[in-house]
Amino acid sequence: MKRIVLALLLLSAPQWAQEKQDKPTERVLVTLKYTSPSALQNLLRVYISNFSFNDEMKVITLSGPSDVVDAAVAMIKQLDVAPKDIDLTVYYMVGSEGENTIGTQPPKELEPVVAQLKNAFTFKTYRLLDVLALRTRTGDRVETGSILGSLPGPSNSTEAIHGSFHIRSATLAPDGSTVRLDDMRNSVRWPVVSAMSVSYTELSLNTDIDIKEGQKVVVGRLGISHDQALFLVLTAKVVN
Repeated sequence: MKRIVLALLLLSAPQWAQEKQDKPTERVLVTLKYTSPSALQNLLRVYISNFSFNDEMKVITLSGPSDVVDAAVAMIKQLDVAPKDIDLTVYYMVGSEGENTIGTQPPKELEPVVAQLKNAFTFKTYRLLDVLALRTRTGDRVETGSILGSLPGPSNSTEAIHGSFHIRSATLAPDGSTVRLDDMRNSVRWPVVSAMSVSYTELSLNTDIDIKEGQKVVVGRLGISHDQALFLVLTAKVVN
């Protein structure tokens, strides 16, 4: 019986190989207008394994079965669209165990965020330290620095709170309303004030994040001290 089965397999092997060989294949060169080819490589691997690209010439070469290549080309055309403007708003909020005089009272639009934070953490008060309003384009890099506020220092001085915000690029998901921020990095130089001196603690956050247009997302918590923390809240809007 085993010999019969083996014989059948051997007889069918040439036919299977012929069918595989006869499957139509093609090689296609796709030129991109807007998107960097390297930005699509991870998505391309879902569709096809045999491809190469050149960022300087903005081209992608695909080869393989015709149906697979056609699906990959359709995906590329769907994503290679003119860049759109994206408005990003970054809220810096300070949560404290006791009374907090830093910053200002959060506006009404942040009340749902404050309620969410109070449910998740033990801080009693939340104040708005600063707001950054940024406009970028899909695929562009963003990097900015600013003074977020100040704290009273020794001898009636004031000590600035320095912050920097960076993203490698902002992209849109296929649904057109989800904004992805790649390599978002935020750092804050926070003064630690004593009666006679000032030192500084470095607060940093590094992550990728997806934001649904119009939603306010709490990105992370940066610990200032045992009874205070800094929270980043982001919102994004696609400008048509």
